[in-house]
Amino acid sequence: MPSRPVLPVLLLASLLSSTALAAGHAAPTTTGKTATTTHLPEVPFPVDAPAFLTGLLAARADDYTTAARAYTDALKTDPNNTELLRQAFSQAALAGSPEAVDLARRTARLPGGRTIITAFVLGNDAVLHERWQDAAEAYRSVPADALTRILAPLLQAWCLTGEKKYDDALRLLTSPPSTSSPASPFYLGHAGLIASLAGKSQLAGQFYERANTLLQGGDLLLVRARANWLWQSGHQTEARDLMRNAIRRDPVLSLAEPEMQATLDTAPVASAKDGVAHAYILVAYILRQQALHASDTNGMQQMNIASAMMLRMALTLDPSLAVARLMLSEIEDSMDHPDVAIATLRVVPPTDPLARVARFRLALLEDRAGDRNDARTILEGLAHDAPDLVLPIRALGTLLFETKDYTGAITAFDKAIANARASHALDWSLLFERAAAYERTGNWPKAEADIQEARKMVPDEPIVLNFLGYGWVQRGQHLKDATQLLEHALELDPEDAAIRDSLGWAFIRSGDLKRGTDLLEHAAEETPLDPEVNYHLGVAYWNLGRHTEAIDQWNVALGLKPEPDDLARINTALDFAKTAGPEAKLSIQDVPTTP
Repeated sequence: MPSRPVLPVLLLASLLSSTALAAGHAAPTTTGKTATTTHLPEVPFPVDAPAFLTGLLAARADDYTTAARAYTDALKTDPNNTELLRQAFSQAALAGSPEAVDLARRTARLPGGRTIITAFVLGNDAVLHERWQDAAEAYRSVPADALTRILAPLLQAWCLTGEKKYDDALRLLTSPPSTSSPASPFYLGHAGLIASLAGKSQLAGQFYERANTLLQGGDLLLVRARANWLWQSGHQTEARDLMRNAIRRDPVLSLAEPEMQATLDTAPVASAKDGVAHAYILVAYILRQQALHASDTNGMQQMNIASAMMLRMALTLDPSLAVARLMLSEIEDSMDHPDVAIATLRVVPPTDPLARVARFRLALLEDRAGDRNDARTILEGLAHDAPDLVLPIRALGTLLFETKDYTGAITAFDKAIANARASHALDWSLLFERAAAYERTGNWPKAEADIQEARKMVPDEPIVLNFLGYGWVQRGQHLKDATQLLEHALELDPEDAAIRDSLGWAFIRSGDLKRGTDLLEHAAEETPLDPEVNYHLGVAYWNLGRHTEAIDQWNVALGLKPEPDDLARINTALDFAKTAGPEAKLSIQDVPTTP
């Protein structure tokens, strides 16, 4: 198992000490390296009880905006309630609401009120008003631990940059102890940004090259900074190649290639305020990676909250920052806040270079939320705007398939496959998707051709083997070969109930009732709500003479909303059972109904 960085527990505890309480969760405390939990303190009941209860319920549901508004309203009727003040501030900070600054000032005057969150909120307010010394002082009040020691030099350097003390800022990021920090490559990248703002172009290039060497490919901010430096230095072709290669490593980012190329002449960080925002994004990224590798759900939730907080700090400095909104939306979605995730992306301005990426992610979120018409509109627009790309057109095909527009899905997959072939990036799963759409329209020859091509690409992929083997079994074709394919598929993935059902059905069609029934019973136990499996098991029971059980299985299948072709088979079987004699065997040609 690969190792991963240890989460700086002290930072997480400090970040969450008030936000967890406001949300109605136990806050983590630390003893050495072990996180424990504390009991919630009793909150004196405020005068405005309805507002307080609204805030409490919203906080427990992680609805920060509603909670912040409700707690703030309750606080107006009970201004001396210190616990309510802490909760109102915490929720306001999580929501990024304007009231957070005033609440931070009030909270900071309480015993123990100077927390990481108050320091960030007050520091950011000073940055927005270009009070750089005040900002630096606020940031210096952040408790020191592993992660804040990474963040602190960046915040202080950008404050010095705001005062135009460029040399001091550069020394802070490029001299010990910064040079021995694990964040040294990021410091060098930010040093390059500061040097560029100071007009020290040659020095900026040196910093970018050193950072790139240490990061071995760099992150998007460094890539954009290096590409901009190359462009400004007269190396336009090299700048375009650098951006192109970085973008094409990420299929989603490729949606933004034209816009990213068009911004090569523009510095990605144009001011000290922007630099502070990107410092927060770096910390958010580190916390997000920790969340993705957390060993328990509670730890993941806490780290996601902390990461989201950092991103909201960045967005208070620049609400239009698309990279922050994309990451925040992903986090909110992972915490089961689809409405927040969608709202976060809807405000990305269309002029932002990452606007298409945001629209694509928004379409996926809308689709999952059930707003498929909006999702389809977005994907059709992206497919029109980027006709040579695979991703948006494929996503459109998948959506059309899910809405049972199989003909439209095939048209979309046709274009996606053509684009993939042209770029020598055809993926077997894309052929699989089109094969599934062809099969649903009753065009088995074309479905078979696609799945056979996919099989050549991945000869031991169980999903592909199951699709082909079951397709043959359904049509009474190549039963021996189909059975062998399905046996191999089940060897490769012995836990897959769908493959077990397919192989059981193959045995039934071949007359091996005992082996087939055993497999089908196992599959039905694992997937009791699958109408097709229940139908197959009913056929097996009938042909074994277990007629009552067969009829029961078919009636169960009938109540599970089967697809039209399965529905026709089930009704045919039930009609057969009404008139058949006790010795009659059920023999149905299971060719799918052609639309």
